[in-house]
Amino acid sequence: MGGTKKSNSIHRDMISSLPDDLLCHILSFLSTKEAALTPVLSKRWSNLLQLLPFLDFDDSVLLNPKKGQRRRNGVFEDFVDRLLSRRVETSSSPVQRVSLKCRQGGVTPDCIIRWILTIVMDLGVLDLSLAIDFGILHLPSNVFKSNTLVKLRIGTMIRLSHFPSYLVSPTLKSLVLDLVEFRDGVKVEFKPILLSFPLLQSLQILESNKWNFWNGSASCRALKSLIYTSDVDCCDPKPCVSFDSPSLVYLEYSDVVADKYENLMLDSLVEARIDLHLNADQIMRKPKGIGFVPGDVTNLLKGLRNVKILCLSPDALEALYYRGVRIPVFNNLISLSLGSDRPHGTPLIFWKLLPSLLRNSLNLETLIIKGLVRYVVQGWENGYVNTSPTSLVYFSWDDVYDSLSSSAMKVLEITGYKGTCQELNQMKCFLGKLQHLQMARVCLKAMDVRERNRITKDLLLLPKVSSNCEIQVMKETA
Repeated sequence: MGGTKKSNSIHRDMISSLPDDLLCHILSFLSTKEAALTPVLSKRWSNLLQLLPFLDFDDSVLLNPKKGQRRRNGVFEDFVDRLLSRRVETSSSPVQRVSLKCRQGGVTPDCIIRWILTIVMDLGVLDLSLAIDFGILHLPSNVFKSNTLVKLRIGTMIRLSHFPSYLVSPTLKSLVLDLVEFRDGVKVEFKPILLSFPLLQSLQILESNKWNFWNGSASCRALKSLIYTSDVDCCDPKPCVSFDSPSLVYLEYSDVVADKYENLMLDSLVEARIDLHLNADQIMRKPKGIGFVPGDVTNLLKGLRNVKILCLSPDALEALYYRGVRIPVFNNLISLSLGSDRPHGTPLIFWKLLPSLLRNSLNLETLIIKGLVRYVVQGWENGYVNTSPTSLVYFSWDDVYDSLSSSAMKVLEITGYKGTCQELNQMKCFLGKLQHLQMARVCLKAMDVRERNRITKDLLLLPKVSSNCEIQVMKETA
């Protein structure tokens, strides 16, 4: 009996023998609030909070409201004040990353700014994430005077005021602006902001019609990754969009089609994901005999001509169809992704543009079609397409067949496959025309084993023009 108790005591105490760095690694998977409660387990944990390299302050977690009641507002403020003071006093271990989320209210803007300056100036944090959602916070430009800050995420409803032109952040390499404004009486241009970050390599901008500042110009010599997303349902077209970023490798661009695109220096671009949207005034084609008509996306496509990976959303295809003069030649393109995981897109536009995209991508190796079921509808095999309840448009498959037969494509990937008769007929066309196809990868929606086996059998029985083609059926993942 005594031996059993001794053995249990040893097992219960094993965690105390672990080194500090390993215990801190374990605590890093918890919120800072939860980590602060661990000293009740053992005295061994009492000083570890001062050694944690990651701090996560979230007032919604700390307040923990239940049944409409919440603890007094001062709890969160006292907790953050006390912990930051101890970290500044002890300086026992550097703080690498801090996340500050204030969504419940009850904390004054002055208090939040004091915390931010303490984190940046006194603790020398490398990675800072701010999310202030209960009111507009005017964040001072002192935040950017840090000599240690490398990654910064600001959002939401934060306004950066008094942004001086002489301010330069010597270390910042990654910046995320989520519903942020730069304002000092009137809106300032975005170009001086980028000039303040000479080493910036990654920039992500998320905007809406109420919180926007990007004027369409992205001029940054060191920038390698740019993501821009706007709330397209309520944003107006920008007068001009330019990407003067010769080092840019990755571009993700989602916005209403701009009036014009120019100064597109994207020679190093490898991957582009384009999601363009047309408003009601832009859908009409350019009338003959008229000069400049806003919304031509031809120049944008020309600027992307060196990419190796290109993803076009259904809306981008629509913009290209209505507001594009011609599709450029993509000499370096090896992977093309079309469609969307969402139920969206026009089948007529998809099949109208696919032949030109294939012919102008001579080195294309992989074609990904997202949601094939939305681009094959009953009746297409007869040559007529229902474009509205009252109209039929004649459509010929000859152009599609010719482009498939001449393509050097090696891999075809279909996502969202449901196994309908229309999808199966289309797969028969693909396998019967793509002469160099080596892999047809079909990703199925969630379904039972019996249905999956039926679909797999149907696909494997399809005739293939390429004897080397392998058909791979798998479950679709996120």
